Amino acid sequence: MTPRFSWLIAPAVVFLLVVYVLPLAMTLQAPFQPGLAAGAQAVWAALADPGYQRVLLNTFQISLVVTVAAVLLGYPTAYFLSRLPRERAGKYLLMVMFPLLTSLLVRTYAWIALLQDSGIVNSALIGAGLTNQPVHLMYNAFGTVVGMGQILLPYAIITMYGVMVGIKPRLLQTAQVLGASPMRAFWTVFFPLSLPGLSAAALLVFIMGLGYFVTPALMGGRGQTMIGVLIQQEVFTLSDWDMAAILSLILLVLTLVLLAVYSRFARLDQLVPVTR
Repeated sequence: MTPRFSWLIAPAVVFLLVVYVLPLAMTLQAPFQPGLAAGAQAVWAALADPGYQRVLLNTFQISLVVTVAAVLLGYPTAYFLSRLPRERAGKYLLMVMFPLLTSLLVRTYAWIALLQDSGIVNSALIGAGLTNQPVHLMYNAFGTVVGMGQILLPYAIITMYGVMVGIKPRLLQTAQVLGASPMRAFWTVFFPLSLPGLSAAALLVFIMGLGYFVTPALMGGRGQTMIGVLIQQEVFTLSDWDMAAILSLILLVLTLVLLAVYSRFARLDQLVPVTR
């Protein structure tokens, strides 16, 4: 956008400042109203509390597992789509994006119907004679990872596809003409060039996983409480807005640290899939 048309973004900037930045700033400053020292002490006390440490550990572990699963499943899919003609790839991309058009709550309840003890999966396992009793697939880390992974997988695929589609096929063809096998050409040419998309997808999924609420609340157990669920409980169950603000501040700082680390080794603009 040229400078003379930069004023066109002013309404969006004002809107975000009023409905997002200002309320967020008012919420985060609540614990510091008694004083900066008292607020800093409250934040440190939350970080030192074993219960909150366990929640943070659960959040990082589950988000990391979901990220690894999304990258491992999404990379081959994105590679397949990037090698297709544009028209065919567009049709498949619509299929990838179709779950995003469905309500998050509906998709979560669909997984509950599938994975609960009396659900479709356990009924099939018992009917096939593979088990005599239901396998606990819900209200634990497995259910949380499956639910979050299915929801976040399209974001990983789309992000990686945006980078892979820009890798010209003639680069692989040239490597093969020079004597490289198709597998060696992939690992020495294509894979290194696709790493920005892979790392951006991993960061995007991981950060989104850190603040997830609906799926962990409905499919996770007490032993797998994540920070988003805990913040909701602090507000609506305990009415402790100060602690909710402290936990939100911790989550925000962790997210900014991750972005800073990523920007140190890669480009933040790779988070946005751009096809040229």
